[in-house]
Amino acid sequence: MAKRAGKRLLFENTPYCFAPTIGELADIVGTVNDDALKIVYDVANAAYIGEDPVSSLRSHHESVALMHISDTGTETWGHDPIGTGVIDWNGLGKAVQETIGVDNVVLEIIREENTLEEFAKAMRDLIEEGWNLGE
Repeated sequence: MAKRAGKRLLFENTPYCFAPTIGELADIVGTVNDDALKIVYDVANAAYIGEDPVSSLRSHHESVALMHISDTGTETWGHDPIGTGVIDWNGLGKAVQETIGVDNVVLEIIREENTLEEFAKAMRDLIEEGWNLGE
């Protein structure tokens, strides 16, 4: 249906869904074998369930159309500021640059207070971690 409508459908990895890992979602995308179905890879969701976002992106990047980035711990699931959880930001930045490209990345830090300040800080933190944001 998405293809007929000229659209692309993206499955997101979430900890409590029927296919929480990128490998499981990549298997589905591979079975359909059409660009109308791809993955939006959420690195916080992946890290929370114990998946390594860097190696997972490298292994399955051909199935990924978009990536959500934020940090998280493994005890509490969150979409937290860069550098406050378990994500390897330097390694992830290199993997993004070598695979899907930074233009396919969405910053998804969820904070009700000082939202713009949090986003500005995240951009600075990513640059400090070696991300090439084209600035």
